[in-house]
Order: sequence, then C-alpha cells, then structure tokens
Amino acid sequence: MPKTCVVIGGSHASAQFVVSLRQGGWEDRIVLIGDETDLPYHRPPLSKDFLSGSKELNEILIRPAKVYEDADIELKLGTRVKSVDRKEKTVRTEQGETIAYDKLVLATGARVRKLPIAGADPRVMYLRDTNDVRGIKSAMAEGKRAVIIGGGYIGLETAASLRKNGMEVTVLEAMDRILQRVTAPVMSDFYRRVHTEEGVVIAENEMAASISATEKELTVITKSGAEYPAD
Repeated sequence: MPKTCVVIGGSHASAQFVVSLRQGGWEDRIVLIGDETDLPYHRPPLSKDFLSGSKELNEILIRPAKVYEDADIELKLGTRVKSVDRKEKTVRTEQGETIAYDKLVLATGARVRKLPIAGADPRVMYLRDTNDVRGIKSAMAEGKRAVIIGGGYIGLETAASLRKNGMEVTVLEAMDRILQRVTAPVMSDFYRRVHTEEGVVIAENEMAASISATEKELTVITKSGAEYPAD
C-alpha cells in the first residue's frame, strides 16, 4: 500500500526535508502543509533586501516551484492544521480537510512574540513573514516617521531599509546598548556609529511601556516617561 508523509510547516527545515526525503528513496506521497501562501523562503533577507525593495520574493525563495513539482511534492499553502489525531494518524485542516498519514513531521518554526503592552493599532506592525513586510512597505513614504522597538539585528536592518526609503527612524533599545544580547561592546559601538551617521536616532535604556494612538499619529511612551511620535 502506498504511504503518505505529511510535513506541517512551510519553514526552511520543511523545504529541505521534503527534498531530502525524496532524494533518500521515499517513493510514496509527500504533503507539505504551510499556513503562508508563499513558497518557503529565506527569512534573513526580509528586513534587508525584501523590505528595501532590492530583491523580489522569487529571489529569496529557498527553492523554485519547479523543484517541488519535479520531486512530486504536494503543496498545500495557505493552509493551517487545526488538529492532529495521533491514534487515527490523521491531520485536520481549518478548511475541513482530513489527511491520513503514515509519517508525520512537525517543522512549524516560530511565531512572532507580541509586545505585552497597551496600544494595539493597525499602524503597529511586526516583522516576521512576507505579509508583515508587505504591510510595512505599503505604509512607507518619504518623510514619514517610524519608531522601531528593539535594537537587535532585525530592528537595525529594518531601520536601514526605512532610512533608504527616506523615512525618519528612531530605534528604542531596552538594554544598555544595541545588540547587547548577541555581540561585544565594540561591535555595538560600531553599529551605533554606522546607523547614526545614516540618520537613525538610537535611544538605549528606553523600554516601551505603552503606545498611545490618535487619528493623527502614534506615540510610544517609555518607562522613563519619554515620548516618541510616529506615523
């Protein structure tokens, strides 16, 4: 009897796994289920090349569509798994489809961590996937103000991309220095200087406490009481 391997998640891991499984001799059905509508892609370029506009989605794909087609991988994109029945060996999607499996692989990756502060508003955006970036790009305009909460690599790369598009950018970092979790002080000093020279305002030891929203603008209020307006 033919067997089915179901892979849940459209991550880098799943994109590599399904091809390796086929190359390793699995001749039966392979189903890759991903809740994003795009083919699996590299995430690091999102805050750099993709956000800045220097690369299109097809340039950051892990593999082109033809690779999955040639390997006979069944793609179910834009599909979220609702439940897994390990006893019956089935997965059920939110669309109501039930798929039986012989082997099940979980490669769901991570979710963006929502900031636990008051101030939900459509103009408060996160950066984790391609749809997030598309939303940010649609809101970009020369002269607009952006406040970025988080002075890590993604925050700084996003700041550089927004500055490239003529925006006024402020980066808020809760710790003593940007990149404190991942690099030495000398590197923090280097990146602070580079970004400051490009016009980015960097505020360290500033932890966001709340976001105030009016029709005109947003204001990020920090624990020190400082206020940073943004569009």
